[in-house]
Amino acid sequence: MKFTPLFLSLAIASTQCHAFSQQKASPSPFAAPFAQFQRSSLKQKLIQAAKAKNEPLILSLVEELSLLNPTAVATKGLLGYSDASGSSAPLNGAWRLLYTNAKDAEAPARTERNSDAKFGDEVATSVDVKTGQRINAATGECVNFIKLSGDKKPFDQLEITIKMTPLSDSRVRLDFLKGKVLNEKAPLPFLRDFNFNFPPPGVSDFVAKLRGMDPNVEPQAYFDILYIDQQMRAHRTGEGKIFVQMRD
Repeated sequence: MKFTPLFLSLAIASTQCHAFSQQKASPSPFAAPFAQFQRSSLKQKLIQAAKAKNEPLILSLVEELSLLNPTAVATKGLLGYSDASGSSAPLNGAWRLLYTNAKDAEAPARTERNSDAKFGDEVATSVDVKTGQRINAATGECVNFIKLSGDKKPFDQLEITIKMTPLSDSRVRLDFLKGKVLNEKAPLPFLRDFNFNFPPPGVSDFVAKLRGMDPNVEPQAYFDILYIDQQMRAHRTGEGKIFVQMRD
C-alpha cells in the first residue's frame, strides 16, 4: 500500500490531537490543592463579611463557594440515603447560625421598633442571641433553637423539632413536627415549659397539590444544599432565603 504525503500528514495530525486530548483530560496534580486553597480563602472572607454584616458580599461569596462544593452527595446518610450511615452524614451534628437573610430566623428576639431591620439581628438591649440546630441524620430529626440571655429577654429558649427527608443528592424536605418554649419568668406555670404541635405533614402535602406542586419534588418547606464540608454549610430555602452555618 502506497502512503501519500497527504495521508501521512493527516495521520500525524490525528495522533497529535489524540495525544493532546488525553493530556487535557488528565487532571493537574495542583488542581485539588488549589481548589482547597480557594475554599479556605472564600470561607474566611465569608466569615469576615458576616461579622461586618455586608450582605451583598455574603451572597456573592456563597455563590462562588457553591461552585467549589467538595461534597457530591450532600444528603448522604440522612435517613440512610445513598446506603450510608447517619454517623457519616455531612449534615449530622450540631450547627450554629452565621448568617441568614430570612427575617423570621431571630424574630422573637427583635424589638418592635427594629422588626424590619436589615440582616435580622437587631435585638433588645442587653439580650444575647444564639441560634443553631442539632441534626440526628440517622433518625432525620432536626432541632432548631434560639437561646436568649440577658435581663430583657422575652423567653429563655425556643425549640422547633423538624423531620428532614432527603429528596435528592442536595434537596431536603422539612416537616415541622412540634415546638417548645421555655420561660422561667412566665406569669403562669404552664407557660414556663410550653409545648405545641404543628399540623401533620399530610396537610402541607394537600396544600402543595392544590397549588399544582408535587410534594415529593417541591414540598411546602425544603432547602437545597449549596455547599457543605466539615466546617461550613450553605443552603437556599424554597423561598429563596440563604442560610450559612458553622459547625458548633
